[in-house]
Amino acid sequence: MAILLTGASGFIGSFVAELLAEQNREVTCLVRKSSNRLWLEGLSLNFFVGSLSEPASYESVLRNCDYVIHLAGITKTFNKDEFYQGNVVNTQNLLDSIVRLKRPVKRFLLVSSQAAVGSSPTRDAIDEAYPCHPITSYGKSKYECERVAAKYRNKVPITIVRPPAVYGPRDKDVLNLFKSIRLGVNLMVGKTDQFVSIVYVKDLARGIVQATFSENSIGKTYFICEETAYHWSHIAKMIGEQMNKKFMTIKLPLTVAQILAFFMEISAKISRQNTILNREKILEINEPYWVISPHKAKQDFNYSTQYPLHLGIENTLRWYQENNWL
Repeated sequence: MAILLTGASGFIGSFVAELLAEQNREVTCLVRKSSNRLWLEGLSLNFFVGSLSEPASYESVLRNCDYVIHLAGITKTFNKDEFYQGNVVNTQNLLDSIVRLKRPVKRFLLVSSQAAVGSSPTRDAIDEAYPCHPITSYGKSKYECERVAAKYRNKVPITIVRPPAVYGPRDKDVLNLFKSIRLGVNLMVGKTDQFVSIVYVKDLARGIVQATFSENSIGKTYFICEETAYHWSHIAKMIGEQMNKKFMTIKLPLTVAQILAFFMEISAKISRQNTILNREKILEINEPYWVISPHKAKQDFNYSTQYPLHLGIENTLRWYQENNWL
C-alpha cells in the first residue's frame, strides 16, 4: 500500500509524514530540490524530487502509488496569481496525471481550507453543506481546488478535508502571538473579538490519515477541528497564563490596520518576502465568526480531539522554548 505525499516538508505535512511513518506505511514524499527536510530527518520515508507544475517530473513515482495525500500548496504570496498556479493548476495537474496513467488509486485526499467556505454567519457552527463564499484570494483558490476535484469524482475516489486555523510545534504564524504576549502586548485589530474554530496540528494530521483510509469518506468533504470554538481573547489569555505573563490588549483601529497592511504589502513586493499582515488578512479579521463543526468526521471515521486548547498550547509553548524559538 504505497502512498504519495505532497507538501511533506511543510508545517502540517511534516506531521502527516511523521504519523504515517509511525504506522509503518510505505510513503514517498514528493519534494522540490529546495525543500527543507529538517522535520523529516530520521523518519522511515522515501523521497522523490519533482515539481507539481511539471507532471512529467513525478509521473514515474505516481505509477506505483495506491493513495495520494495532496497537502502542497501556496498559503502566502505577494503575487495573487501564484495562488491559482500553486493551488488550482497543480491540483489539476496531479489529477490529470492519475487519470491519464490509468492509475487505480484507492484514494485522493485533498487538503483544502475553511477559507474555501468563508466565515460563518453566527457563533453557531456550520457544517459541510453550508454554501461556499470565500472572501480572500487564498480562499477562492482553495474553493477552485475543490471544484477541480469534483470534476474527477466519477474517475477517482476523492476525499476533501477543510482545516481551520492550525497551531502547534513548528508553526511560525501563531509563534508571533506567543512572542507578542511574552513582551506584554496582545495586538487586536478592530473591535471584533473573533469567535473561531482551531485545531492542534497532531489532531489534524490524525484526521487527515483517518479520512484517507476510511471507506465511509469516499466522495465526501470534512471539517477537521476541535469540538470547542474560542474567542481569540481567550486563546491569548490561556497563552499568557501558561507563560506566566501579564499583558495588555491594544486595539488597533481598523482603518489604521488597513493603511499599515497596504504599506506592508508594498514592502513585501519589493523584498519579495511574504508578510503576515495584508489587506486580505484584514478582511478575515473583520469577520466575527469562523466556526465549523467536526460532527461529520466524528460520525464517519470516529474523529475526536485528543489535544484540547490548554494541552495544545502547553505542548506548543514547550516546543518553542526547547527549540529556542521563544
